[in-house]
Amino acid sequence: MKYKQVLSVIAAVFDTLLFGGIIFGWPSLDFVLKREGYFSSKCEIETGDLKNDTTVASSEKILSCPSQDVALNLVYTLSTTIGGISTFPLGYLFDRFGAWKFRTGSILTFILACAAIACSNKETSWLLYIAMPVVAVCSFAILTSNTPIGYFCVAAQATVISIIYGAFDSSAAVMVLMKIASQLGATVADIFTFYGSLLLLSLVYTFVLMPRMHVPFNVPDGYQYGVTECCCSNNTISQPQNINTPNQRQGNNSEVSESTPLLANQGGEQKTFSSSLKDLSYWLNVLYLSILQLRLYVFYGTLNQWISTLTSNREQQSKYITAFGFIQLTGVLIAPFSGVMTDMMTKYYRKSATCSEQAIRKRGVCFTIGCTCLVATIFSALVLIPVLEIQYITFFVQNVARTFLYAGNGAFLATTFPSEHFGKLNGLTIGIASVVSLLTYPTNILVLKVFGGSFVVVDTVFLGLCVLTFIHPVVLFFRTKPS
Repeated sequence: MKYKQVLSVIAAVFDTLLFGGIIFGWPSLDFVLKREGYFSSKCEIETGDLKNDTTVASSEKILSCPSQDVALNLVYTLSTTIGGISTFPLGYLFDRFGAWKFRTGSILTFILACAAIACSNKETSWLLYIAMPVVAVCSFAILTSNTPIGYFCVAAQATVISIIYGAFDSSAAVMVLMKIASQLGATVADIFTFYGSLLLLSLVYTFVLMPRMHVPFNVPDGYQYGVTECCCSNNTISQPQNINTPNQRQGNNSEVSESTPLLANQGGEQKTFSSSLKDLSYWLNVLYLSILQLRLYVFYGTLNQWISTLTSNREQQSKYITAFGFIQLTGVLIAPFSGVMTDMMTKYYRKSATCSEQAIRKRGVCFTIGCTCLVATIFSALVLIPVLEIQYITFFVQNVARTFLYAGNGAFLATTFPSEHFGKLNGLTIGIASVVSLLTYPTNILVLKVFGGSFVVVDTVFLGLCVLTFIHPVVLFFRTKPS
């Protein structure tokens, strides 16, 4: 990798860390919004009770208001769902217009959403129903545009892509910093004004260290991109390039087999988007992602309520929510293990197997997917243990499950299908999983209204569903056995 390409990878990781998956730090923002009284009008608290009860602060009462919990959970559900569904059109727009135009529009929209949140207050809580989904959509746009930067590292693409997805997971910790700032006296307006201004750094990175269009899968020698393209508008190197020319293939066939994803079938022709959709492994991956993402979304959306079933002490609840946020930060450190496992297993099967490159790469990612299913199952089992102290372990295990889930999904799509279809396939996958995640809201209602605040039944069902996801790696393994 060239020096500038290394900087691009580093910048992509930090850009995703700051602006990627902040919506998944929702428990911390939920805490901040309750402190400032968002949706507090929904609480059934008599004005007289607030004035007469001097032993309990009104903010403490608001924290235990079921109507407010439901309203804020709806904001979270809409944000994650709309953000996920948007990934398919986002992927298409990214493939169509390239990095510069796509990211400029996304970042400017992100800034407007932050401004809307900064201008909101408890009287205009409804603005969150508009602004937070926009934040989520723009966050997914950041991830979509940064993932192909991993193509710069030919020898370890899965590892680099996994690190980027790990940064996406870890960006949830940004909202922990928002929570800390709130406890130090900053308001929602202060927090989002500052955060919106930071997005200007992302805009600078776009034009300095990203290609105008796309990163080609096999980066050619002398590849120029970034600011140099401003002075070279006819530079064709930065245009979408996903395969080598026939002459290049003939002269460098072994290199292609090492670094090119499943671009060829038995006849040597590149897979089309429609043929990619006919691959059974793709749809098993959609099912696997949908189940595990729903499991995680329900956990994030109801974390404050779930913690309250283990302790009624508000200081302890705040302590555990903060700890959860900081544990999320470890995602960027955990993610490389997913990519390393994929790369190592791919190299192992390439040396020992006689099957096609397509089968080799699928078997390489199969091991990582199986580990993800196992970790998610362990997480779902730990949630059922009603011991507060053990939840630190639960937080860490769920973070491993989440990091492996998205890192593995990104690596699976990026190394298994043609790069020019990555945006569309990734968008369709996350979009379908996000539609399934709409069940987060009715699940929360079910817990509050039917099970009286108990999560035991819901968590037991999710444990069974996590076991079901083992179908994906098992089928993938047997379908790719060498003939």
